Formats: sequence, C-alpha cells, structure tokens
Amino acid sequence: MISMPSDEEPAVFPVQAPPQCILCPVCCRKTYRHDKTLRRFRHGYAWHIGTLWIELEVPRQRCTQCDYTFTFDYGLGLVRSSTASYRREIVRRCKGRTLADVAREYDLPYTTVERWFYWYAPEQLQDEIATRVCVDEFAIRKGHTYATSVLNADTGHVLAVVPHRDQDAIETALSFVKGKVKAVVSDLTPAMAKAVQTIFPDAIHVLDRFHIVQFFTDALKRRRRYLGEAKKHHKSRFIDRCLACNPAILTEEERGFIAQWLTEDEHTRHIYQALQHIRYVFKSTTAPQVERRFSDWTKRYQFHICGAVSKVVKGFILREKAMLDTILSPLSNGIMEGTNNKIKLIKRRGFGYRNDAHFFLRIRLETGD
Repeated sequence: MISMPSDEEPAVFPVQAPPQCILCPVCCRKTYRHDKTLRRFRHGYAWHIGTLWIELEVPRQRCTQCDYTFTFDYGLGLVRSSTASYRREIVRRCKGRTLADVAREYDLPYTTVERWFYWYAPEQLQDEIATRVCVDEFAIRKGHTYATSVLNADTGHVLAVVPHRDQDAIETALSFVKGKVKAVVSDLTPAMAKAVQTIFPDAIHVLDRFHIVQFFTDALKRRRRYLGEAKKHHKSRFIDRCLACNPAILTEEERGFIAQWLTEDEHTRHIYQALQHIRYVFKSTTAPQVERRFSDWTKRYQFHICGAVSKVVKGFILREKAMLDTILSPLSNGIMEGTNNKIKLIKRRGFGYRNDAHFFLRIRLETGD
C-alpha cells in the first residue's frame, strides 16, 4: 500500500507491505521477524520534484531451522539507499551522455553511477539475426592497439567487438553473428578475405568501393609532386580534391585545371584515366555487362606502362570474384565508416577508457541509432 506524501516532504512516499510468509533462502523453511528498520530508498525521479523516495520497514528475518538471518527486500532489489528500478533508470539516462554529467545532474557519486552502469548496461544488449554484415577495424590507440567490429548492415547495430585485427580476431568477431549471413562487406585486406571464407563460405564477399577508388587517389597524391608549375598556383589539397572527385561534380574551371595538370605528367594522366574507367565499370547493372567491362578493363591496364596502375590491376585480378560481386551489389561500407566516426567520438567523450571491455560495451550500446 502506497500512501500520499506529506506537505513537509512531498518527495517521500510511505509504503506499507502486506503480511506474507517469508521463507528462508537456504533451506526454504519458515522464518520469523528478528528485527525491522524504517528506511528510505531512491525509487524514481520527477523533473518538477526531484528524486522520489519510498519509506518502508525493512524486516530482518531469522530461519527457525538453520538460524540463518537475512534482510528481506520484497523483490525491490534494495541496495544501500536505492531500488533496482531507480538504478536501471539512471543507467538508461546515461545513453548518449557522459557518466560524469549524469552523476552531476542527479547528485550522485561518479563511482556509484559508473558501478551501476557497468552492472545493468549489459541487460540492454539485444541479440539480432543478421543477413548482411559489415566488418572493419578501428584504433583504440592509433598506431599501437586496434580492435575489430562487426555491424548489422540493415539496422546499423554493432553485433560484436573484439580486440586486435588479425585473422583470428576477425574470425572470432564474425563467429558471434547469429543468422544465415548472405553478404559480408569489408576492405581489401587479405586477412578479411580469409576470415570471411572460413566463417561464411557461402556468403558473397563485397569489397568497399571507397577503398577500391582509394588505391588510385593515393597513387595520384604520390604523383602530385610532378605536377610542375601547377603546384605553385594551387594548394595541394585543392589538387587532390580535383583529381579524386568525379568530373561530373566539378566546375568548368576545375576541369580545365585537370586537363592542364594531365598534360604536365604522363603517369598522372594514366592513373587518372584508369580511375575514370573503373568508375565506368561500376555503373554496370547486369552480370554479363559487369564481366565484359571488367575483363576489358583488366586487359587494358594489366601490363600498362604505368607501374602504379598495373600493380593495382594485378591486385584486383586476384580478387576477381569479389570484384564482380562488389560491382553488382548495392552494399557499401559507408555505414561502417560512419560508425567508426561515432566510436572516435565515444572515445573522445570519455577521455579514453582504461578498460577495453567497458569501451566495447559502450560502443555496442551507443551505436546504431
């Protein structure tokens, strides 16, 4: 029975528990009341009032058979001065915010909020059935430690996060995925391909188009120093953007600059032409058209005079099946790259994490919305 609060204490609700037979948790025999204490517990929060308290008598019971003495909490999860529902509510309010802000807003010790969060937060994780997944690596400490994450391409939720980025780590992360996976999107690293083939041999392996184009844009950046006089009149970032972008989205003046730069260096012209040709191949819509265009592209550039182009083509020939699936598939790793940006924000917002397991838990809770 819950009574209305008094005018002097509008946030305190007296609670009267009904009579009941309390059994011993050890031997399940009858117990008797050994002592009782009137106590208050945080049970909720209201914006116009603040913290809501309940006041009830907490009995101390003793078993008639084994003399075991214990405190009975009526199933409210009473710990110190809070109930389980209040602790779970505080944990839900931590989503998208720092623990320090939540502790400051509700006038709680930071260590208490931190303990509650990592105690109840795993309850919010939900298992998903995924048919299309993205897998990629991210830096815990750039240049030192890395981790691998697997994401549901349909919902955007991170399904698993494991430390390291070698083949064993990738296989471990993929093994956590539940459901019949039909497609896996990743970059072009050999460890990714081997892990996908091992865990999901029947799934198609889709390569991220951004990483494919990046081979050519990186080669153009390396050739930038050979652009002669153009380098003196334009910033290097402007040159890189013009050479990497699709000509259709550039202005007439920028396309004129590109034509001038291509006449100054032969290798830059070859790399740029190969890049525009692979973009033309990406526009294919049917399987015969994809095979024909990709075959023509590889025959033209496989033994090209420009070493940078021929090297990229040889790498694509080794992944011919994955390349054909990539051109036909509408999937990309864009959602995964956006999630990696969220991970960076989570890491920056927490000023780093001393416990990787807590960091991975936070990633799974914060991403996908």
